[in-house]
Amino acid sequence: MQQIMPQHVMQQTQAGQGMTVKEMLYITDCMRNEELLTKLCVQAAMQSKNQQMSGLFHQYAHESFNEFNDLLGMLQQDIPFQ
Repeated sequence: MQQIMPQHVMQQTQAGQGMTVKEMLYITDCMRNEELLTKLCVQAAMQSKNQQMSGLFHQYAHESFNEFNDLLGMLQQDIPFQ
């Protein structure tokens, strides 16, 4: 999968400077996209009559789910929990 966030955002976050509201909104938007992609891939895998295509869609769903979790991790690192 390609990198979702611009490099300067990754560097800023890694430097501990925190994220701006705009960056957090960008991440949540990406999370919505990954969630939708995961659902669509799972649906396609379930409906496919071709076993190879079904496996491919399952793989894409798994990758998209991992991307979602990576994005969630970024948000959790930046948001102080009480």
